[in-house]
Amino acid sequence: AVVSTQSTGDSSDSGAAPVPEHVLSIADQICGLSLHETGQLTKLLKERLGIGEIAMAAPAAAAAPAAAAEPEPEPVVEEKTSFDVKLLGIDSSMKIKLIKALKESMPELNLVAAKKLVESAPCTLKEGVPKADAEALKSKLTEFGGDVSLE
Repeated sequence: AVVSTQSTGDSSDSGAAPVPEHVLSIADQICGLSLHETGQLTKLLKERLGIGEIAMAAPAAAAAPAAAAEPEPEPVVEEKTSFDVKLLGIDSSMKIKLIKALKESMPELNLVAAKKLVESAPCTLKEGVPKADAEALKSKLTEFGGDVSLE
């Protein structure tokens, strides 16, 4: 509902046609996805639309003129962009706060599932998480007594 109001308002301000109801419905559904589901959707859309190849070609084309003017640089090690978030251990005095923080960070988990994950440490909490999301999750769980690593 919030997306519908904002989208309709934005499109009338720009002079564009109103956003069709089915597009607003899709936007509402996307807003309701968890981080993991959003990552899966992004991957699927990139595959189906061939976006991955286009995005990689643009930086290479921009670098070509610079490479011609300079000697060949050292090979660049590609920075890892997706991480597995692992809970290695917990501070037992903060166990309840950690369970609540995990449940808030991973809305797809209910309280029982979050408790089982915390109690089963060491364990993998999420796989293939973008760097920014993985670091945010690590920071939040570390604040509440979790020993978290990114791999």
